[in-house]
Amino acid sequence: MRNIRLIIQFDGTDFSGWQYQDNARTVQGELITALKGLTGQHVTLYSSSRTDAGVHATAMPVSFRLDTTLPHRAFVMGLNSKLPLDVRVLTAEDVDAGFHARFSSLGKTYRYRIQTGSVALPMDRRIAWHVPVPPDLERMREAAALMIGEHDFSAFRSSQCDAASPIRALRRVGIETDRPDLIAVEVEAGGFLRNMVRIIVGTLVDVGIGRHPPTWVTELLTHGDRRKGGITAPAKGLFLKQVWYP
Repeated sequence: MRNIRLIIQFDGTDFSGWQYQDNARTVQGELITALKGLTGQHVTLYSSSRTDAGVHATAMPVSFRLDTTLPHRAFVMGLNSKLPLDVRVLTAEDVDAGFHARFSSLGKTYRYRIQTGSVALPMDRRIAWHVPVPPDLERMREAAALMIGEHDFSAFRSSQCDAASPIRALRRVGIETDRPDLIAVEVEAGGFLRNMVRIIVGTLVDVGIGRHPPTWVTELLTHGDRRKGGITAPAKGLFLKQVWYP
């Protein structure tokens, strides 16, 4: 029995997230169908992250076990011939029997794109959050620095989050410009709470446009009240960029 890891990329706009649903189009559902068409077998797929509806992935690892002699090229070319155009397999490889796409992960990097300016650009409308007033990047960076380290992120998680603990350790929150009107926020941690990255971005934008001072972040981390926190940025700007393994 082989343990196989795929790296996939997808545009999440028209998906109801990663996880299989009976009455909705999901990334996992499309991959299961394609794998059955390629191998004739039903495969249980494990992903590194259960992305929400509208969230994208630049490079998401998924793993599965299968009794097959198909070469790696067959999984890439064969699956891509059966998959819709908004999801693609980039690579395939055999991994150690103990590898699990989710539980073997050491951390993840997410990237969030914000398009600024008075006009919402058509080319960015599916993959970036339009914020008409350009945020002050230095204020955003000052607030981001206060998030680094281990904290109680109760004020930065969805009410539907079922994680046992709200304690998470952020390794990095980077803010840069891809072009004059496009801001990218990168967040890296060993693990995240539900909607945590999107709430972090919403909070940083609130600070950047002057609604709150950078020190507001410290208040949110102290009292942990989600109701007093920043908005949840739209899903369409979020990308799972990279997953780290030993």
